[in-house]
Amino acid sequence: MGNGKAGNGSKQKAPDLQSSSTESQASEYGYWRSLNELTQTPEFQEALAREFAVGGAELPADFSRRHFLQIMGASLALAGAAGCRWEKEEITTHNERPEGYVPGKPKQYATAMELGGVATGLLVTSYDGRPIKVEGNPDHPYSKGATDHYAQAAILEMYDPDRSKKIIRRENNNNKERVAKWSEFATVAASAFAGNGNANGSGVRVLSEATRSPTVLDLRRRLLEKLPEAKWVEYEPVSRDNISEGARQSFGLAYRPHLALDQARVIVALDEDLFADHPARVRYARDFAARRKPEADWMSRLYAVESAYSLTGAQADHRLRLRAEQILPFLIALEERVCKNLGIRAADPSIAELKVKGSFLEQDNVKDFLDAIAEDLTLNENRGQSVLVAGARQPAAVHARVNWLNDALGNVGKTVEYTAESERPSHAEAIKSLVDEMKGGDVSTLLILGGNPVFDAPADLNFADALVRAQLGLAGIGLEMNLAYHPGGS
Repeated sequence: MGNGKAGNGSKQKAPDLQSSSTESQASEYGYWRSLNELTQTPEFQEALAREFAVGGAELPADFSRRHFLQIMGASLALAGAAGCRWEKEEITTHNERPEGYVPGKPKQYATAMELGGVATGLLVTSYDGRPIKVEGNPDHPYSKGATDHYAQAAILEMYDPDRSKKIIRRENNNNKERVAKWSEFATVAASAFAGNGNANGSGVRVLSEATRSPTVLDLRRRLLEKLPEAKWVEYEPVSRDNISEGARQSFGLAYRPHLALDQARVIVALDEDLFADHPARVRYARDFAARRKPEADWMSRLYAVESAYSLTGAQADHRLRLRAEQILPFLIALEERVCKNLGIRAADPSIAELKVKGSFLEQDNVKDFLDAIAEDLTLNENRGQSVLVAGARQPAAVHARVNWLNDALGNVGKTVEYTAESERPSHAEAIKSLVDEMKGGDVSTLLILGGNPVFDAPADLNFADALVRAQLGLAGIGLEMNLAYHPGGS
């Protein structure tokens, strides 16, 4: 019986555990947990006097500590085994089995992961259509069989329970969401992109992440051919626009540098984390490691000048800590020493008379560091076998001087090469221009492909408010696409 009161509506007194008199127990109110406790039977009194059951407080005479641990270990093992079972899964069979498909046999697929407009080749191992492991593609020049933490973590996105699996349509009049069909999306998209007197796409804007995918670039070309007045805007919250602008100052056009660290005897990294932040970090880590073996003909030497701890600084032979704003004065002082050792004129004729601000250049450790780098770079055996690289956070002036020094040292075409970039505005300028157009009412249809500009766009632009105005420009039609790509399916 459960918790209750004694008697048929009468008030039962609490039992006195220290007294055997039943009448003395009737003087206090209390609760009872069983009839034995209520009537204070001899069996209850005996059980109450003993904390443990009969024999529970004593151990057998021959029961050792080792025997006790054996029994407890077996109990834990059996308890763990009881919890080991396969979760029930509903498996949908193929209507028509693909040719060569064997259930339970793993397959590897070659793919690529793009981050910031730079792709890394990967091999994905899949069991019955379920990817389980990501590795680098040994045939890809940027991965060379290795991978990084971004690619390893990408596998978790495939099993994210919050991942979108359908098209969601949001109605502006009541702000409610409902599941839509592809046919409905096609109808709305046709009206939004080419209807309502918008045949040339004058109010159409496409906002995407940076990409160099040939397929996406071809789709972009075809869209702009069909809608010549539409605009395609690229935006990345963390971009490398300063590098392109530095190349534009050096060569007149935007170029992207590519380093060959396995051919460089001397590497100078100026506020650049080659092995963690650079788009080619996997390849550069492999190339650098190839020349750090004692049995090799020669070993490279790495100088790191940086404003924060980095993986490159941890691997450097010599590291100098400077503030980010001090990198440019440091580079100018290095350029003076290199030109003096080579007997050539600097790129800027007035550099000799340039008074660099900051007393840090007069510190002994900084001067010794500058002298050591300049001497290493200008040795005859290192000519054409050194490389300088600056971080994306540094201004374009730093990258322009780095390009000039690499050329003066004979590194171009050997340890550093340049490929042309497409001419476009910087990401900061592009997103600002788009927000201004949305606030001005010039955008009637906005298609966002990837990214989350409401979260990562500059706060002073107030992208969220501008986006609401663009949605109102759709004549009450608001469409939010939540699409998920599933390999082998839709």
